[in-house]
Amino acid sequence: MALSTQILELVDAFSDLVAQHVRLAKMEFAEDAKFMGARIALIAVFAPLILVGYGFLCAGAALALARVMATELSFVLVGVLNLAIGGVGIALAGKQLSQRKVLDATTVELESSRAVVRVAPTGGPR
Repeated sequence: MALSTQILELVDAFSDLVAQHVRLAKMEFAEDAKFMGARIALIAVFAPLILVGYGFLCAGAALALARVMATELSFVLVGVLNLAIGGVGIALAGKQLSQRKVLDATTVELESSRAVVRVAPTGGPR
């Protein structure tokens, strides 16, 4: 086979490889965006529920506690408890977001392709 034919085949193969990497990156990015969007939507849904639902619960609990302690102290105690519960819920959702590896498969494939390209035609490293 002529050198020019081999070069053309190499260029075509490299072009196909790059195109495949771009397709994989697009697919993976769309999947990652969908996952993150869903988790952010959950946070957006739960935040108002925490505010409204716990608001009523807090008022009732604080008024009930006011029978055994100072009214101001009962409201402070209930408020601290609710901040802790809401903070834990949001922290858990945030932790899931931070643990998600973005474009993980694309990175693995790029490293694999890079390793193959770095190998000389004789089979040894360059």
